[in-house]
Amino acid sequence: MPSSQPTIDEEAAEWILRLHEEGFSEPLRLEFDRWQQQSPKHQAAALRMQHVINRLQALRGQSAPAKAALNAAFSTKKPYKYTLRALLLAFALALPLTLLMRSHYPEQWMADISTGPNDWKTLRLPDNSTITLSGTSAVNLHFDGTLRRIDLLQGEILIEVAHDNTRPFIVHTEQGSMRALGTRFVVKHLPDTTVLSMLQSRVAAQSADEQRTLEVGAGSQALIRRNAVELAGDIDPASINKAWLHHQLVVENQPLPHVLDEISRHRRGHIQFDRAALSDLRVSAVLPLDDTDRALQLVADTLSLTIHTYTPWLTVVSQKSPPKK
Repeated sequence: MPSSQPTIDEEAAEWILRLHEEGFSEPLRLEFDRWQQQSPKHQAAALRMQHVINRLQALRGQSAPAKAALNAAFSTKKPYKYTLRALLLAFALALPLTLLMRSHYPEQWMADISTGPNDWKTLRLPDNSTITLSGTSAVNLHFDGTLRRIDLLQGEILIEVAHDNTRPFIVHTEQGSMRALGTRFVVKHLPDTTVLSMLQSRVAAQSADEQRTLEVGAGSQALIRRNAVELAGDIDPASINKAWLHHQLVVENQPLPHVLDEISRHRRGHIQFDRAALSDLRVSAVLPLDDTDRALQLVADTLSLTIHTYTPWLTVVSQKSPPKK
C-alpha cells in the first residue's frame, strides 16, 4: 500500500525543523514563503508550529528533567530531529492546553496583577503605595495587619512605598527579598538574578538562603542571587525615572543579547538570534519600548545588523554578511 501524503501540519513541522537547523538563508526563506502562500491553511499551520516551538524553547529553563529532555530534542543531531518533530506535532495537535499550562502564561493569568508585552500598568496599593508594571510582568500581593509583601513572579516593577512604621514592606523573588520603609526603587526578575535599582532612600536586600544581607542606598544597583548579594555599580535615578515615564529602555555599553532579551519581553512574538555570535557587540542607546519595531531598527542601524520578519510571531536578528570581494 502506498504511503499516505504528509499532512499540512507535518509539512509545517518539517519546515520549522529546516529553519531551525539550516538557518534563515534568503533562498530558504523564499522557499518557505512560497509554501505558506499555497493556502490560508498552510499559513495557519506555520504560525501554529512557531507558537509551539517558542513555548518549547521557554520550557528549557524549567525543571531539570524537562530541561534535559528539551535540550536533547533541540539538538541538531539526527536521532533527536525526530524527537523534536514528534514534540512539535504532539503539542500542536494533541496537547496545547498541557503545554500552555507549563509556559509563563499561567503566571500572568493567575497573578493578582499582570501585564502583556505591550502593556504598562500603574496602580495604587491598599496601603497607598504605588506600583508600576512594565511589559510582561506579574505580581502577587500579600497585605494584612502586620505585613506588606509583593511577590514578583516575572518582569520588572517600579515601587513607591508609603510610610508605615507598623508594617514592613517587602518585595520577594526566587532569588531573595528586599525590605524597605518609605522608599522608591525598581526590581527586575531575571532567570537567575534579581536586579535592584535604588532611586530613593535605602533597602535591605537579602539572598534566598538568608546568609547574605546588604543595605543598598539611592543611586546604587545590586544583584541578588540565591546565595549572594553584591553591588553592581552606580545608576542615575533621574534617568531611570524618565525612562519609566516615557516607557524607554536606557542602556549604556550593554551586551547586545541582553538588550534583545529586554526588547523581546515588550514584544509579541519571538526574536531569534545567535547569542554567541552577537555577544561581543555592545549597545548604548535610548530605545522606545512602546515601539519595538523602531527599537530593533535603531539597534540594527547602529550595529549594522540585519532584521528579517518571517511571520508576525518570528523576527530574526543577525550580523550583516561582509561584502564579497
